[in-house]
Amino acid sequence: MTPTRLRRPRVTVLVLLLALALVSCGDGGGTDTAASDPPASDTPSSATPSIEATPTEDAATPTPTPSAEPSPEATETTSPTPAPNPTESSPPVELSQPAIWPAADVVFATPEEAATDFVSTVLGVTPTLGEFAAGDSRSGEIELRSPGEGDEGRQVPRGVLLLRQLGPADGWFVIGVANEFARVTAPETHATVPAAPLTVEGIGRGFEGTVVVTAYVPGDPTPIDQAIAAGGAFADPEAFTVELDLSGLPAGTQVALLLQGGTGLETDPGETGAIPVVVG
Repeated sequence: MTPTRLRRPRVTVLVLLLALALVSCGDGGGTDTAASDPPASDTPSSATPSIEATPTEDAATPTPTPSAEPSPEATETTSPTPAPNPTESSPPVELSQPAIWPAADVVFATPEEAATDFVSTVLGVTPTLGEFAAGDSRSGEIELRSPGEGDEGRQVPRGVLLLRQLGPADGWFVIGVANEFARVTAPETHATVPAAPLTVEGIGRGFEGTVVVTAYVPGDPTPIDQAIAAGGAFADPEAFTVELDLSGLPAGTQVALLLQGGTGLETDPGETGAIPVVVG
């Protein structure tokens, strides 16, 4: 007998084909979130920076070590110390009135010291002086004398030194020399004179009529200028006129105008007179 073959209905085949088609469509249009997310490799690294991977500002600029930045103590120690301010010089000493000796900043404790220094330094002779005669509590006079000649040693008056306490230290100063036979008549005592050639008028007497007229600054006996005048040769003094050059002296400079009558003796100061003036 010939066996009989059973045939499957076509419907079954169609059902299988439809099922396969549905499965295929499900693979492309499913809603699985894992399948819809883009691959991790497609996301740029800059979109989600990593703290460990992204270089920070501190990493780009190395932080100096503590030893590289000096501490305040080190800075204070190594910085240069400012130089101290120079000591200000003391203001110049000013006198309440001009004097002819000594300089304003020199202090003599007694009138005798001031008189002795004036005679020996300015007049250039060994001092022969009388006793101090007080005028008031701050002033007085000392007579200037010649040392005398011969066995008698007779001392002859040559002028009167006028002294006064001046300045902040109350030192003693010679403020002038009075002598009726040797005196300046122009300019006047304490007059303001120009820093220029100055005409000096006076009266005097001396050996062979010689009278020496000198201008100097108190404190420095070196003559600024000096001139020889012709005065009286005998008992009576005579008038004279000379010119002394005070050019170049600063304003405010005190100047002494000194007269000395010639004697012919090195130990005798001669007839002496002096006044102070001020350069203006």
